[in-house]
Amino acid sequence: MTDLQGALIVLGVLAVAAVAIYNYWQERQFRRRSEKTLPPSGSDVLMPDGQPDPAAAPEPSAAAAAGSASTAGVESASQGMVRREPVLGDLAAADERIEPRFSASADDAMPGDGAGPVPATGSSRSRPAEAPVAPQGQGAWAPSRRSEGRQDGRADGRLDSASGLEGPAGLWYPVVFRLPAVADAAALAVIRSEVSGESRLSDWLDPDLLVGGEGEPGAAGAVDRILRIQAVDPRGPASVAELKAFLANAHGAAEAVGGLATAPDPAATAAHAAALHEFCSSVDVAIGLNVAAASGGFTGTKLRGLIEAAGFRALPDHTYVLADDAGTTLCTLTDGNGGGLDPQALRSQSVRAISLLLDVPRTPGTVAQFERMVTQARQFAQALSASVVDDSGRVLDEPSIGRIRAQLASMLKAMRARGIEPGDPIARRIFG
Repeated sequence: MTDLQGALIVLGVLAVAAVAIYNYWQERQFRRRSEKTLPPSGSDVLMPDGQPDPAAAPEPSAAAAAGSASTAGVESASQGMVRREPVLGDLAAADERIEPRFSASADDAMPGDGAGPVPATGSSRSRPAEAPVAPQGQGAWAPSRRSEGRQDGRADGRLDSASGLEGPAGLWYPVVFRLPAVADAAALAVIRSEVSGESRLSDWLDPDLLVGGEGEPGAAGAVDRILRIQAVDPRGPASVAELKAFLANAHGAAEAVGGLATAPDPAATAAHAAALHEFCSSVDVAIGLNVAAASGGFTGTKLRGLIEAAGFRALPDHTYVLADDAGTTLCTLTDGNGGGLDPQALRSQSVRAISLLLDVPRTPGTVAQFERMVTQARQFAQALSASVVDDSGRVLDEPSIGRIRAQLASMLKAMRARGIEPGDPIARRIFG
């Protein structure tokens, strides 16, 4: 070994030792500041005197949680949901499509009533009408005094928007943190990662939405922040075990920086999430209208001209879409089998049928877009000497279209009763 190598080794050892000593000194300094800012307490500062600790409260039995989910399922059935075809638990699950094979009465017609479900492009989503509420005697997690007295939600199923938790029961699992005022954005990012990671979508609420937020520090200069975790997404609802793990992670992350964390009962939230998922599965449907040639097929060049003149544009997968100015898809167009239409291949081929599809929970202005789709289908049929038919080839006359309208109206009523407006930001979070 040369003298140079020996000197480099000694310098390396000294550098590592210096870094270790500096880190130890920094840790001691931060701990001292944290203890001064938020002195330790034997009780939870978020809990009123005499209130039980949510983490120590007995959990509802599995039977009680199942009963809650069952009750919510009966409730959604009472909204007229006659049949549910799609399953929200898989990202690749196919949507249900409404085809006009109807029951005798339009009053009890709902998605899938006599309809033949077929695969459709898109994914799954939804949500119910109640608002997340802490269990009785465990309401200390409530995020804002401005929404006190309204934790059970308004008639439309949404909480006060000032809380940042608007939406149906089961959508959010809110974790309230009381942190030292010195906690910065980097510390919040670390806490979010440690609590939920990438397993569920989560984000910190804007502190301006909170009474007693960063503008009004709490006791000993502590600051209240809410991490909202999305408990229902296209993969399905969060389980009790998953929510318990989030809460345990939250306690550990808060204690690491000298703070506290509290949240609603995981079992109650999981029951609401399961009921929300079930309802969302029942309304995740697409309404389809087919335009079919009486004989032979449509000339590809003529069909392409009509499609593009109507405002549809081709995607890379050769599905045509009609979108608004914001880029939101209002209607999709495929061949009669749900496949793409290659704009170049249309120059030399004929097509026997095309399908127009309306994705109900993801399309804003659903009723107006349905009427627009009906008008467009009839215009295509007239220009191509074709007919508007269902998947069985039966012609859709005005009474048949009227029954689809009744189904759609009933579905939208049930969604809005649970605080879901098709195509709005909450619907996009649930359905994707």
